[in-house]
Amino acid sequence: MDLGSRRARLAVFGLVLAAVACSGPAAPVRQTAPAGQVTPAQPRLEYADVGGYRLAYECAGEGQPTVILEAGYTASGVDTYGGAILPAVAGNTRVCTYDRAGDGVSDARPESVRPLTGATQARELHSLLVAVHVGPPFILVGHSYGGMISREFGALYPGEVSGMVLIDASSEPEIPVYDRLNAGSWIDGTVQPASNQQIDIHATVRELERAPSLGRMPLIVITAGVLEDQWLQTVPRLEAEAQTRLAALSADSIHVLDRGIGHFILSQDPQIVIAATQAVLPAAENRQVLAPCARDFRADPAALCLSAGQLGHQQT
Repeated sequence: MDLGSRRARLAVFGLVLAAVACSGPAAPVRQTAPAGQVTPAQPRLEYADVGGYRLAYECAGEGQPTVILEAGYTASGVDTYGGAILPAVAGNTRVCTYDRAGDGVSDARPESVRPLTGATQARELHSLLVAVHVGPPFILVGHSYGGMISREFGALYPGEVSGMVLIDASSEPEIPVYDRLNAGSWIDGTVQPASNQQIDIHATVRELERAPSLGRMPLIVITAGVLEDQWLQTVPRLEAEAQTRLAALSADSIHVLDRGIGHFILSQDPQIVIAATQAVLPAAENRQVLAPCARDFRADPAALCLSAGQLGHQQT
């Protein structure tokens, strides 16, 4: 099915990860630490029941707030973040990531879980955190479609979220573009067989449109410097405005353009994600405003700090 370059590439990426996980003894296997010996650099892959189906997750580090790393469309959080970003952030606080139902090595979602929207997936994440006794406050870090789930989580559990990082995140203004250009259904899942992986993206949009403001929550928005999505390439100004709109969701925000870097920032420039998360941590923990953008991102030559309301000019 033709889902557009952003979503299609993510789907292929997720299918490759699933194939690796299921290819038998020759496939590489994530090393797990013995019980009681988890270190920031060596998280342990575990499973939790969230209502008759299991989600794979891993956590490492100590302290609060707890950082939750949310992967993009059809992607495994464990594989996306576990190599570089999770271990680095775990040196400062507790950090967890997971595979959504039907993605990576998590179970497929039962047919009975309806409707399937971003809020549904946010509730599944919350059930996972409750089941494994990981409590708030949380900092949510969401890539691509994972940014929509992060925002849904913040809307559903506002008292539990103290900060947010959105990484080239999908958002409401993009959806009519996909519709107009017949980009296809939103199928978030690589695990087969599975009968319940089609997201009601329009209901998700309505949920987000009703979501309350983030107020003065510390928020950092990272925008890819290269616009790779073939559908959004037809409306580059709309996409730039959509990213700037995300930065305006909070009165305490930073907007950074990652120059020369495409949508897959997590693998192409993980350091900017680490820097953004570490910048939000002290502000969220101490209920302070974010430090100046130039200070937090001075070590990354690709990072361009944008002023409030400034559009990031993306290469196509």
